[in-house]
Amino acid sequence: MQISVPNYDLYGNLLAGSYNDPVHHERIRERSRNHDWTIRLHRHRRLAQVFVFETPGVAISLENTDFLTRSPAALLVAPGIAHGFRFPENTEGDVLTFTMAALDADTQSRIMALSGSGAVLTEQTGAPGFADIRTTAAQLRRTFAGVSVNRDAMLCTLARLMVLCFRSGEKKQNSGSRPLESPETTLHEKQAQAFCDAVEAHFGDALSVSDYARLTGVSPAHLTRVCKRLLGITPNELVRQRRMVEARRLLEFTRHSVAEIAARSGFQDPAFFSRTFRQQNGQSPGSFRAEKDSD
Repeated sequence: MQISVPNYDLYGNLLAGSYNDPVHHERIRERSRNHDWTIRLHRHRRLAQVFVFETPGVAISLENTDFLTRSPAALLVAPGIAHGFRFPENTEGDVLTFTMAALDADTQSRIMALSGSGAVLTEQTGAPGFADIRTTAAQLRRTFAGVSVNRDAMLCTLARLMVLCFRSGEKKQNSGSRPLESPETTLHEKQAQAFCDAVEAHFGDALSVSDYARLTGVSPAHLTRVCKRLLGITPNELVRQRRMVEARRLLEFTRHSVAEIAARSGFQDPAFFSRTFRQQNGQSPGSFRAEKDSD
């Protein structure tokens, strides 16, 4: 039986418009610790990714190939390539996600040429390009967190530099001799995408699962089944995830009050928002903001 590998914009959500930056950065632990340090096999149709693993012992799955890193390493994955990971607990490192359409044509072609039918792996041991990749990742991390007027242009330039740091002769993890083709999107994947588009448009509104099901064109029970099968969570949990993404963004980049941030993020009750935020983030909204202010 052929197993469908889901297409995600970022692992764990299909929220098409959540990230409008040409480059998105997050630490590996930010997403993977919420998934028991395991990222199941998935694809990105419109995104390329670079993973910088500072911790060795990362189990990498690429299509039908498995590999275990034995030193710090960097991995470039092109759009359409199925990939998944099993991280040692508390793995350190970075995930850099590039929106292909935002990159110049030469950088896009270099990504596809470098990765070929698999993905390019650069390990610290004996790889002259790894130090440059690590340095560029740090620059991208700082630029992503900043508010410079030229931020988007700088992110695109650094993304190009990152791609240039990978050497065409470095180890390729191929998945076989046949060209890889992106699988057709199944009906359920289209429905999941339609639901997440609706969430992106309405997460700030007080909509029920029935409301989202109506917008998606399915029944509430069917929507719940699709979400559980493809995303591993319920529709309400995904809506809450999206609201938390917005809340964290507003806490970090605005000076709105906690009550106003709760309302802007779709929480009607500030007290419930604070309790939920603490449950999901391990600290209060105020502590989260203070921590970001001190970074």
